[in-house]
Amino acid sequence: MYLSHIIRNEEILSLQKPSDREIGKPHTDSRKIGEKDVFFCEDGFHESGFAYAVRAAEQGASCIVTHRGGARRIGILPIPVLEVENVRKSYALAWSRYENCPENDLRLLAVTGTNGKTSVSSFLHALLQASECPSGLIGTVEYSNGKESKPSDYTTPPPDVLYPLLSDIRRSGCQYAVMEASSHAIAQSRLYGLPFETAIFTGLSRDHLDYHKTWESYRDTKASLFKEAKNALINIDDASAGYMAFAAAGNVYYFGQKPEADFYIKDPVCDMNGIRYTLHTDGKDLKISIPIIGNFHIYNTAAAIAAAYLAGISAETLTEATSRLKAPTGRLEKLKTDTNFSVYIDYAHTPDALVKALLSLRPFTKKLTVLFGAGGERDQGKRAEMGAAAEAFADFVILTSDNPRGEDPCAILDDIERGMKRKNRIRIEDRTEAIAYALQNAKAGEIILLAGKGHENYTIGKNGKTAFSERDIVYRILNQ
Repeated sequence: MYLSHIIRNEEILSLQKPSDREIGKPHTDSRKIGEKDVFFCEDGFHESGFAYAVRAAEQGASCIVTHRGGARRIGILPIPVLEVENVRKSYALAWSRYENCPENDLRLLAVTGTNGKTSVSSFLHALLQASECPSGLIGTVEYSNGKESKPSDYTTPPPDVLYPLLSDIRRSGCQYAVMEASSHAIAQSRLYGLPFETAIFTGLSRDHLDYHKTWESYRDTKASLFKEAKNALINIDDASAGYMAFAAAGNVYYFGQKPEADFYIKDPVCDMNGIRYTLHTDGKDLKISIPIIGNFHIYNTAAAIAAAYLAGISAETLTEATSRLKAPTGRLEKLKTDTNFSVYIDYAHTPDALVKALLSLRPFTKKLTVLFGAGGERDQGKRAEMGAAAEAFADFVILTSDNPRGEDPCAILDDIERGMKRKNRIRIEDRTEAIAYALQNAKAGEIILLAGKGHENYTIGKNGKTAFSERDIVYRILNQ
């Protein structure tokens, strides 16, 4: 492969265009550079930065790609230094071209929003598969090429992971690729140039302000996804629905419980047997019955059904396929325990998600206990809000550790408690001990919600990741 294959000559800003040359892979991490690889260099971009350009050259890079003015900061090297308008966008395009543009042979569907991305994408993937429309899935819990799946490492992976996955999905014969679109990925241009057929908006609430700094920046980042999508499918009941619709350049469709929605949710019911509702669209009433619990899954499943319908799946096929849907791993998942109380795990790690999970379980018990913490080195402002939410909707709260990273776990719990006024709580920093306390003190009919970890089978401390499976811990304690 040659340099001209991944970077067009007209995209290079340098006054002196380099001669075409044989290349290896594009990289942003100088430690991965091998013979003839191309190093995309920008300050603060992963492990890159101008200081690493020399290392890349010494390791055999064929050329360096940087932004306007970057060549002067890098200095003189024995290999060409190319300047482009935007390194991140150029890197995404480079990987697309390196993998021979797999996105052009797939119908791409994206899901964004603070909460619900994993559930909606998983439901949509399942509906397409059940409708004999082979589909790949790229999300927080798993990557699937339609035939086999593996655990994922990212919600939305960087281009060097994303495009090989899309190539694998294409090779396996899929027509569709469903993916989650995180705000970090959108802001970092990981999805730049992808021709999304439909982009779905689940809703917006506080999260990631440690990264985006302001609510407006977070909202605008999400909205930018809809500027290129052919169709925008928007939760009409969310306060930011109009903002997302205004940003959309293509067709706009709404789902939700307002009669003017294109996919109108009528007569929703949620009980211990599952969720039921009528989805009205195009003059048809789709009678939906799904054996999963959680009020929020009414919206999540409606979004997935609407997206599949826009993709051309018939109402009859979808009505039948929805009856076989299952909740994604770690999303209000009930553990199988031989006890007179129930244990659920959920990934809720924002105030809004925690409220929705608690409200979904609240009608089914007289005592609802929630165990949770908050991630270290992340948005500190949401911690007190999570404490207030837990106190308002649970009967008893157990505060504990949740991926503290380099922060002091006790300081994180202090932040959570600033939003709490009542005394219906206990602090147990060690999460295993906290789970044991919850199980050993549970009463008949009680529901225990373990929130924050969900599908994760690890915890992140100051020394990095270590194995930690809440499922295994629950079963081990109960067996003892």
